[in-house]
Amino acid sequence: MIRIFCLLLLLTICSINATVAKEITIGKSETLHSAILNEQRGLLVSLPKGYDKSGYSYPVIYFTDADAHFELMVSTVNFLIQSDIIPPLILIGIQTSSNRTRDLTPKIFNEEDKKHPWFQSTEYGGANKFLAFIEQELIPHVDKKYRTADFKIFSGHSFGGLFSIYTYVNKPNLFDGFMAISPSLGWDNERIVNEAKELIKNNSLPKKPLFLSKGSEQGTIATSYTSIINLFEKDTTYPMIAQEFPDENHLTVVFDAQFHGLKAIFMEWELPFLESAKGLKLVETHSKKVKEAFKINFTSENWLINLGNSLYYKKSYDSAIEAYEYNLKLFPSHAYSYFQLAKTYEAKKEYKLARVNYIKANELVPVSSPFKSTYELAIQNLTSKE
Repeated sequence: MIRIFCLLLLLTICSINATVAKEITIGKSETLHSAILNEQRGLLVSLPKGYDKSGYSYPVIYFTDADAHFELMVSTVNFLIQSDIIPPLILIGIQTSSNRTRDLTPKIFNEEDKKHPWFQSTEYGGANKFLAFIEQELIPHVDKKYRTADFKIFSGHSFGGLFSIYTYVNKPNLFDGFMAISPSLGWDNERIVNEAKELIKNNSLPKKPLFLSKGSEQGTIATSYTSIINLFEKDTTYPMIAQEFPDENHLTVVFDAQFHGLKAIFMEWELPFLESAKGLKLVETHSKKVKEAFKINFTSENWLINLGNSLYYKKSYDSAIEAYEYNLKLFPSHAYSYFQLAKTYEAKKEYKLARVNYIKANELVPVSSPFKSTYELAIQNLTSKE
């Protein structure tokens, strides 16, 4: 009898585990054959939540060293999206592990540097071909396969940061913004910095958003970082933001730099609660501004909700209803908008309209949601008032 009981208990536990177990997927891998590089290139891709159902076109961030940074970039981006600090993005991580130095470094012109033993045993100087691969093969591939907005960011760390600035100097119009984390700009006696200096002097370098950062590094990384910061600070018309993280080393700086860099590049996106609560006209104006700035066909689900909630707590119920209904025209599957709309009708004692919207909210919210019971309870509580 005890054996049977234990077996039944084990089967029950296994059944429960099988029911609740759910894989969490943060992205996918794919390969792209490059005729320019004459090899297969690995990509790690992350699409925004709800991508398959939205129909929206999203900005894209391309970044190097995906082998090391993909998980961190995905978690950082998702956190900022959930916090409504940046818009939803498509992430394209380029795997560069085996050919990293070759891909990310420009040619060396300093003859003395070429004599160094490291350069004698290392393949380098392929940045021009790698940039051609990105421009002529990778970006067209991504644009064809995914719904992309015409707004692209490039980010790189260390040699990747050098390559980011190399791209800005050589193909400035290929991307709409650049992030360079602890860039190795001392390469070839700061040649890329000097090239940027000449372009700025001749007013021929487009003014693109640029985020520069470094950790506690010393030596050529520190001196070349100072060189490029001074260069852009001399011309304040360039939208450059520089931020140092002295408590972080060359590897750990990536965490803080990605977080603050994305906030800097997309700073126009955020609409704080107190601002969104100022009225429908302000929300509409902000929505139009970010659509134009980031070349997108969507806005945030939260801005009109914030306005509606503010009006609800002020008991301006009719205006709150207007905000919620406007949001539902933009986001017709937003369960929380229906729920708040129902609450507002309930506050106005328009119980039939409240029930209709509570039911709609309950239909849209998934069973797995922690708020499912709240939605169901709202319908039950309404019954006693009707």
